Amino acid sequence: MLDWPVYFKERLWLVNPKEGFIGVASLWTPREKIAPLMPQKVAVVGQLYTKAGIEYIIRNLWANPRVSCLVVCGEDRTGSGQALLEFFRKGTIGGQADLFDEKIPARYLTLLRKKVKLVDLRGETNEKKIAKKVAKIRYCPPFAKTRKIFPQAELPGMFPSETSLFRVESSTIGLAWLEILKTVLRFGWEIPRGWGYGGAERMVLNLAAVITGEEIKKPKFYPFFNFDKDGLRDYLREFFNPQRGEQAYTYGERIFAYQSLDQLAIMAKKLQQFPYNKGALAVLWQPAVDNFARKDLAWHTPCLTLIQGICREDKLHLTCYIRSNDMFGAWPQNAFALRKLQSVLAEKINKKVGVLTTISQSAFIDKSDLAAAQKIVEKYDQLFCSWDPRGNLVIGVEKEEIVVKHFSPDGRFLEEFRVNGKEAKAALKMEEKLLRSQVISRVDHALDIGEQLGRAEDAIKLGMKFEQDRPL
Repeated sequence: MLDWPVYFKERLWLVNPKEGFIGVASLWTPREKIAPLMPQKVAVVGQLYTKAGIEYIIRNLWANPRVSCLVVCGEDRTGSGQALLEFFRKGTIGGQADLFDEKIPARYLTLLRKKVKLVDLRGETNEKKIAKKVAKIRYCPPFAKTRKIFPQAELPGMFPSETSLFRVESSTIGLAWLEILKTVLRFGWEIPRGWGYGGAERMVLNLAAVITGEEIKKPKFYPFFNFDKDGLRDYLREFFNPQRGEQAYTYGERIFAYQSLDQLAIMAKKLQQFPYNKGALAVLWQPAVDNFARKDLAWHTPCLTLIQGICREDKLHLTCYIRSNDMFGAWPQNAFALRKLQSVLAEKINKKVGVLTTISQSAFIDKSDLAAAQKIVEKYDQLFCSWDPRGNLVIGVEKEEIVVKHFSPDGRFLEEFRVNGKEAKAALKMEEKLLRSQVISRVDHALDIGEQLGRAEDAIKLGMKFEQDRPL
């Protein structure tokens, strides 16, 4: 008996897996809406939320070459359907040809693209119309004589870390995303996915991402994003859509039409009256509805649950709490949408856009996406140094003393620290003073200051001249 599907069987709706020759990818339209009406010529129905799932469609097709026709239908909210079509037509996704693990040889990708029939019904969400069109599809013979199971890339194990509260900061969403991927890959622990999803994920607890820049009207795009500008535009349109339609909810509905309330308008009114109002927030979780969602419909409950704004001087800062966050498949789009929401709110209250902070309580990468995330990190990772928001430290030597002067980011003198450089472990004593005073927030800044203090102590004890950032 064929053990199939090999990947994500628990998330797929099996119609006739033994004899069916058609696979149906319903994109964002619920599989349970479409599958009951499918004819017996259909083997399986599943959804395709992101481009990352395309690899596992390919793997499942090769694991059962009898399935030689693929129907793409439903609502293409994130461009995953367009990406699937691009793969079949060009062999690429968003212009990138190397998204699939190297353990799937190119000749198998080419053969699948040529032999598997693709039927494009994107945009059609009516289950009866889809069923009629699928019923008319003629028999397609197997696209290969034998099945192929391709090995998956091995991933590094978990490293020890703090239990909760990981912090990432960057000027752009893209650079922050790289750091997020590194953090989850290195420190995430593996847990099973609950509520009938099956599979597993790697997760860290309470990941705070701080975005200090990012102009939403000119978003900074990077080649490592797993979505393109069109995909982002579609996501933003859906995020701000106040109409529910066939869906269980939209973020736009929960924000702009929450029990007939426009929560963003209420936030704006509060902040206009008092810019430090701690009650300027929007709640997206409906306790009477979301606490009682069926297990098989858990995805009908919002992941983004709270948005809070507050002003400091002429800037609006926004903090957003996300109870469960797919950091590979969803966080960048979430962040862009929240940045746009922040910009809209800032314009309403005549403020500049400040810092965006997302707090992801369960920050995870699905096990199926780990190899793709690892590949992105290995290819694009580099060290990005930024100014410490707590200011700059200027280290000097005056006679036999190590002197550290603390300046604000805009150059104002704030305070001074002194230690006798002749004393034992003088540099260490100065480091302790700085740590107690909380003048350093970044690890790269701390490493540099530690090195400079050690050189300052050596210069005093050896009778040499010291200049910061210069060799003795």
